[in-house]
Amino acid sequence: MSSSRPLRGSRGLRFSLGRVLLIVIALVGGGVGICEAAILSQTDFENGRLMPWGTFVTPNGTMGGAEMPRVVPFESGGNRPQSQSLQFKVGQVRYDSDNAREQGGGLVMQITTETGTLNLSAHIAVTYHSPNDKRNLAGGLFQWVVDDHVMASHDMGPIENNEFLHHHLKAHHSVNAGVHTIRLRVTRPFTSYPKQDAPLQYIDDLLISFSPNP
Repeated sequence: MSSSRPLRGSRGLRFSLGRVLLIVIALVGGGVGICEAAILSQTDFENGRLMPWGTFVTPNGTMGGAEMPRVVPFESGGNRPQSQSLQFKVGQVRYDSDNAREQGGGLVMQITTETGTLNLSAHIAVTYHSPNDKRNLAGGLFQWVVDDHVMASHDMGPIENNEFLHHHLKAHHSVNAGVHTIRLRVTRPFTSYPKQDAPLQYIDDLLISFSPNP
């Protein structure tokens, strides 16, 4: 990969539902009735910036060193054209086979909503390149987490050398009115050091929308 731009972590910003544009969508079924869906956040990293997301790490986790996560040119969704994506290299700081093996970090944001449904979407991918090993046993576990509850999870599983794995991670979650913490968490049960041949994880096209109760 060519040029990259380091990003530093920051606290997630809080968004108010009253400040977003409501988009009216026709319901299926004879065109009778409508519902409103609000786009709360849409991030594709084309501007090279992390905001409005912040970052976090787990207690024994790393995202790959001081320069991670960073924006790099990458194709993170099958036949989609190359675009800017957020790159990680997650894992444990100190290997621990017994306690909370899944370690790493990810993105975090706080959003204020009414009562309704949060809709979460992201394109995720993993690559692995090693001059010594034919495969790695853990490409990465990606999870949408809302208020400390896992809403969607996808484990990339083992990955072969020079392999590319990708997935569209989506979740729908009913929430009450109030402030909600949304995380996109990425973890692995093995160590990850800056010069280690560990898998690289990618996130792109994050979309959060909200549908209020009728």
